[in-house]
Amino acid sequence: MKSTEKWGAFVLSAAVLLSAPGYANAVGTQAGSTLPRPSWTSASVYDTSSASAHEIRFVKSRGLVYVHTVQNVKKNSSKTSYDWHLETVTAFDAATGAQKWSRTFHEKAGPYTIASSILYAGDGTVYFTGTFSDKTQQVYALKPDGKSAWTRSVAYGSDVYLLGDESLLVASRQGPDKTGGVKTSLVRFDAAGKTLASKNLAGSVLTAEGGRIVIDASRLVKHGTAWDRSPSPSIEVYTPELKRVYGYKFPASVNLLGDGGGPSILVQKDNTVIFRGSVAGTVNKLFALSPQGRLLWGRTIPADSVIASTGSGYVTYSKRQLTAFDLEGKRAECTLSDKPGQIVILEHSDDGELQIDMADTLYVLDPDKLDILQAVSNRPLHAEYAFSYAGGILYAAENGSLVKYALNGSDATTE
Repeated sequence: MKSTEKWGAFVLSAAVLLSAPGYANAVGTQAGSTLPRPSWTSASVYDTSSASAHEIRFVKSRGLVYVHTVQNVKKNSSKTSYDWHLETVTAFDAATGAQKWSRTFHEKAGPYTIASSILYAGDGTVYFTGTFSDKTQQVYALKPDGKSAWTRSVAYGSDVYLLGDESLLVASRQGPDKTGGVKTSLVRFDAAGKTLASKNLAGSVLTAEGGRIVIDASRLVKHGTAWDRSPSPSIEVYTPELKRVYGYKFPASVNLLGDGGGPSILVQKDNTVIFRGSVAGTVNKLFALSPQGRLLWGRTIPADSVIASTGSGYVTYSKRQLTAFDLEGKRAECTLSDKPGQIVILEHSDDGELQIDMADTLYVLDPDKLDILQAVSNRPLHAEYAFSYAGGILYAAENGSLVKYALNGSDATTE
């Protein structure tokens, strides 16, 4: 899966560690097996000389595979001040590889795309947010059949989030003012584009996922001519209905700004929120706030840790050691003997498993038990680096087409 906003971690030298619960020490896994012959290869989707696949997403409820491609367009007239992009989403039948529909987000003679993000709902709805050269921003909602559900203009520079109930949250920030104050307008929509709730509040959104919206309510701090976030913020936490749940002020000794790998805030299924920070510049810790905002614990982790959420806890990676925790404490740890690559990516696969991509092997694991479900060579995927795994099936971009691999020798899970 390739995305500019993926849940994951990038490290220069790391190994992924795999274990079963109960403090078991696992032996190192070997390099992955080679990919089987493709079940099918689609017709050409894009010209590899000028375009590439940025993301592939499988939606089980509709039996569809979405491919997001980006074509780079060079500046060719005085009307364009810099290079731009043609962005397209194409839907394929997961069973046959037949193209169902395609949509390019550009109107003839209209403004050109300079940035974008895409969110995919479980029912197959696609939300494309385009930022355009005329300083406008649009959210396009496409139905699973490719038809437009609705289009909405939002404030330039807005962020768009998909919440746990699959409603859409648009956060539009204004400021800072001369004292560092920031305000944010929040609007929540349902799948039909109907406004469910709206609120103006002080601060900016740090994250919005599951059943929690986390706001940094502190004023920005000026360094020279630039404004930066407060390293020890006051946070406010809201529900998807935009109801305030609690506030919490981190002490001045805790710095939450960009320390270590992986996401810095982990929202759990029970709405516990875990924050990562350093204490007095020396010790890395995770701080867990209960669903009501009570500090549950602070746990020290290695400073170079890569962290990832499991929904009911988290895992840490450091120096070939992977340790799994739930909210009560440590559950498992193990070491992997495989030689680490230059990049390791941790994320969820499209069927909710844990997907771990190393230099030479793609691993898929049960996120609770950390049992290895798949271990295959990812070398054929390196050229495009856009793929999706679900239920024993791997969909990958290769030479301008979409390719399907049945890793278990059966296509039953996608039909």
